[in-house]
Amino acid sequence: MIFITIAFVTDVRKAVIPNKLTIIGAVAGIMLNVSISGLNGLAFSLIGAGSALFAMFLLYLIGALGAGDVKLFTAIGAMMGFSFVFQLMLYSILCAALIGLVLLLMHKQMAATGQKILKWLFSIIVLHDLNIVKGMKRDANIKFPFMYAVMPAVAMTWYYSI
Repeated sequence: MIFITIAFVTDVRKAVIPNKLTIIGAVAGIMLNVSISGLNGLAFSLIGAGSALFAMFLLYLIGALGAGDVKLFTAIGAMMGFSFVFQLMLYSILCAALIGLVLLLMHKQMAATGQKILKWLFSIIVLHDLNIVKGMKRDANIKFPFMYAVMPAVAMTWYYSI
């Protein structure tokens, strides 16, 4: 929780999650799991970190989140393992979607954004044009620190996994 709180505060204040924090978190998670479970702990950490890195990197590629978020989830995966980080990713995406909907309603951009999403889906699914994905990252979109979604998601993940 301390790790997530530090990441939240720095992301909200400076729009960055420090590399030092994510590296220390990943190394601490690996060391802790190895000290508790030996090679099984190492596998636990590496599977958690690797799965988080892969999934979050895909979201980074389309511009849905920043590199710091990818590294943060990788560190969380190293600490908490696959099951926890997978649940956290799902809850974070759901919380981000809810926050995004509220922001779209507040900025009265629901219809325009809906049309944009339909265009993207049509291009990808019907026309098989994956070049649209490159343009998604450059589009002007309403943005907010992903940590606003991660904090409640951490609480939900902890609540439902314990």
